[in-house]
Amino acid sequence: MTIDIKKLIKEEGHIRKFAGVAPEGFVLVHEKTLEELKDFDKWKMWKHNEISIQEMNKNNFDNT
Repeated sequence: MTIDIKKLIKEEGHIRKFAGVAPEGFVLVHEKTLEELKDFDKWKMWKHNEISIQEMNKNNFDNT
């Protein structure tokens, strides 16, 4: 099995960087992601599995 490092960095770069930092069972969430969830429509999309915390985190890390 080969690992495509470029693809891994492109898809999970900043998020993978913080893997192992949070205690077992916890997830680190970008502050802007938490702010986005205050918006009812965004929260509803998350609640109905239309968008994930990981996707929102990735967008926020990419925009910083």
